[in-house]
This record gives sequence, C-alpha cells and structure tokens, in this order.
Amino acid sequence: MLLCAWQAKGQRSPISGKGAACGRAGKFVQEGMSELFPALVISSLSHDGRGIARTPGGVVFVEGALPGQTVRARLLRRKARFAEARCEAVEQPGPEERPALCPHQEDCGGCPWQRLSRPAQLRWKVRLLCDALQRIGKFAAPPPEDILFASEESAFRNKMEFAFGTAADAADGSDETGGPERLCLGLRRRGGLSVLAVPGCRLLPPETLAVVRTAEHLARELSARDRSLCAYRPPARQRDGAAGGGGTSARSGTGFWRFLVLRRGLPPDSPLTPQAALAQPESWRAWAVCLTSPGNARQQAAVRALGEELLRRHTHLAGFVHEERRSDDALAQGEARVCCLSADGRHGAGAALLRLPLAGEWFTLDAASFFQVNTTAAQLLAREAVERLLSAVFPGGPGAPAGKLLDIYCGVGAPGLLAGRHFAETLGLEYDARAVNLARCNAAALGCRGQWLAGDAGRLLARRRERPGHFAAALVDPPRAGMDGRALDALLALRPPHILYISCNPATLARDGARLASAYALHALRPVDLFPHTPHLETVSLWQRR
Repeated sequence: MLLCAWQAKGQRSPISGKGAACGRAGKFVQEGMSELFPALVISSLSHDGRGIARTPGGVVFVEGALPGQTVRARLLRRKARFAEARCEAVEQPGPEERPALCPHQEDCGGCPWQRLSRPAQLRWKVRLLCDALQRIGKFAAPPPEDILFASEESAFRNKMEFAFGTAADAADGSDETGGPERLCLGLRRRGGLSVLAVPGCRLLPPETLAVVRTAEHLARELSARDRSLCAYRPPARQRDGAAGGGGTSARSGTGFWRFLVLRRGLPPDSPLTPQAALAQPESWRAWAVCLTSPGNARQQAAVRALGEELLRRHTHLAGFVHEERRSDDALAQGEARVCCLSADGRHGAGAALLRLPLAGEWFTLDAASFFQVNTTAAQLLAREAVERLLSAVFPGGPGAPAGKLLDIYCGVGAPGLLAGRHFAETLGLEYDARAVNLARCNAAALGCRGQWLAGDAGRLLARRRERPGHFAAALVDPPRAGMDGRALDALLALRPPHILYISCNPATLARDGARLASAYALHALRPVDLFPHTPHLETVSLWQRR
C-alpha cells in the first residue's frame, strides 16, 4: 500500500510540517493515490462521536474509531490545527469493543458507537456532558447524577427518517442490477449525504422496516416511467481538488423524492390504556410520511398511488401522508400537506393522528409532529423532569393547582402538561401552529387550564410584557440549537424562581447555562440516554434563582 511521504524536517505526519508548532499546514508529496495514517492510537471520543488520536503533528478526528483502538485511517480533510480522517482498518481492538448488532454498521452513519459496549457508551456520554459544561459553560465541576437509561438496544424507536438517493451515490457509483441512477431508499452513509440501503437495520421492528423496501421498489418503478420522479440530491459544499486543498463551491438541491418518515403508535380509538400499550408493542400501528419537493398534479398523483399501494400491501399501516418542502436543504420537515390517507385509502386530515403513551397518559400527535422517539426511555425522561420541577415548586407536595407555569417550546404539550395539571394556569409557546392545536387538545384531555400560542417565543413574550415573578416556574425544551437569544433574554427578564431545562445537546445546554448562571444556580443535573449507540444525550437540569 502506497503512503504519502510528509516532508517536515524529518517528521512523517500528515498534519505536521514546517509550521507544526504554530499549527500551519504544509504540503503533501504524493507517492500514490492514498493519504493514510498507518497507525493511530485512539485515546478518547469527541462530542460528535468520532475517535480522537493525538500525534506529534496535532489532533486527528477519526470517523468509525473507538477508544483504545489502533487504526489505519484515510485522511479526509486537513485544517490548521487538526485533521479529519476515516477508519480504514482496526489494527488492534479496544478493550470495550463488542460485535456490531447491525450488518450495516461499518457504512451507515446512524449508530457510530454500536461496537462500543453499553456501559462504555453511558460513561462516555456523561464524560462528554461534563466536558461541555466545563469547556463551554465554564462550570467548575458539574456533578451529574447517575444516568438514566432503558434496557432496549434494538427496535426501540417510534420514528425514523429514511432518505431517497441513487446508486450513483454509492461508493462506486454503480449498481450490479441497474444503471448508475438506480433509485434507493435508506440512511445516510457515514461522513456524507449519500444513501445506503439498510434492510437489516435494528432500530425498527421488522414489519415496519419492510415498508421501506416496498416504498423503494414502488418509487423506483414510478421513476423508471417518469424521469421527473428522481431522487432529491440535497445541496452540498463541494470541495475542489484533493483533501485539504483548494476551495469550495456550492450547488443547489435537485430532484423530487426526499424522505420517507415512519412513525409508530396507537390509533386514537385504541381501547388500550397507556400502560397496556407499553406492554403490548405488537398492537402498535405505523404511519408513513412521504416528503417530496413541490410537484405538479401528475407527480402528486404518483405519490398518492404509492401511498395507496403501501396501505394495501402493509396492513399494519394506519395512514399515509404526503408533504412537500420547497426549501433547498436536507431537512425532513414538510412545509405543505398534499394528501392524508387512512388505512382504507380515503382522504381525511384525521388519518394522520395517533397517540403515544407518556407517564401514564395519552398524548395525541400528528404523524409529522415532534415527540421523543425512544418510547421506553421517554417515560424515564418525563418522570424525571416532572418530579424535579414539582419538588422544587411544591416542596411539601402538590396540593390544589396553584401558580403559573411557562412552557417554552411546548410542542404538542409533552411533558409540560404532565406538570401543568398541578398549576393554576399554563402558558405554552411553540412555533409550529399544528403542534399548538394538538397541545390545546391534549390540555383539554388532561384537564389543564391556560393558553397555548403559536409563534416565536421571544416575540410572544416581549409582546405580552408580563411582570417579573409572574410565573412560578418555567419549563424549556428547545431543539438541538438551544434557546433562541431573544427567548432567553425574555426568560431572564421574567425571573421565575425555578427553571427546568430539558436539553438534547450538551454544547447548547452549556452555552445557555452560562447565561442562566448569572442569576440562577444549577441545582440538579440528570443525564438520560434516549439514543443508544450514538453520542446524543438528553439532560434534565434544574436551575433555581439565586
């Protein structure tokens, strides 16, 4: 195997060189097509799940590598002070490795930690949480409590997003049974936007995963008859030249088929109790949401035909929804609904509704709504959040409903409504108007009083001009980007005595926590693992006004 020789005053390191001490990149002298690190020792993990190797020339972030391994890695990009690489082969295994659960683990980007033992996964999640709080938030020594987690490691998701792509997106750009543009449906490959078929994925039950293969075949047949029905290729930054060299250029997204989202739950008329539903996963149904670029009448009719055939072939499908997204990006989030089919193929808005159990209660949501995707672990998260908040606000135990609760980023109402039953009123704020309507329905079902408003939380709070101390507590559950700056300003101005912050990103929790720390003390910190085999982590934190 040919390697690149590195000319750097006697050092042979792909990221060291003439200016290694000050972090400047040098130049490769190519002796072949490969740029390889022959032996990297992985010492730790980064916040996004990559292995970290420390070399005389600097840090190397290695996709697909685990702590304790010695790996051979291919250079992907070279930055001023670090390099990025992909594991090509494991020369020496790590002490906490295990066999992969899924046959696609080596290529799929979905579960980078699958070959790391579960105890090791949990330890690293807590370590990365502490690191973010110390490094970004400047907290001296954050003391998290024991991490909460469910025992299931497979078939635990109630929602998954599958992307459409083509065989041209595969490693060699071809397919042995079809042409270079053969349409496929699967998950993103590791380290890129190309698509990998995953018929052996372990994150969904087999009967639900089978819908993906049927949808792929149907979309492929439609695409063969109508060339406008091709897979969408999202915009990407295209690198000119070899790894680490040249500039970048942007291209726009093109194509029609974007995503197929599968969601599992119970029909609204299910006679089961929430507890019985958790104990009987075989009784659950599935909903399919097909996301495309905007289409004409002919293209929309093709999607409806695909949906009708899916419903006919898969009897456990309870509904099919077609949504369109005009924005030129790679988000699996619809902007306009085209059709909504029930199991018998009839169109009606109610066909997209389902229920999911949470902490002994039912929550009604739309098949496209946000809700925690790990049903069992979500019970742990909800109970922890509600108990923490109520014990802080009502130290003697909840009595008659009292005080007002502010629920920012309330979604369809979970978990804020579980706590809201103990408050006299709740003000729920959520950008998604469809979710707000469902939050009102769920509030009525749970006997909660208050208002649920759609719009930007910061603007809504600024417009209402509530006085400081108006709310007895606030619950915030923002997306991965954390709290919007205007919403955080408004929250600090309102000065609620207690803030319960549910985070799905330690980095943005640390950033927002640094601002909260100007007026609040971090009273409790509980990590909850909802995403096995990944570095993602939920954290319940309680902040009390100083």
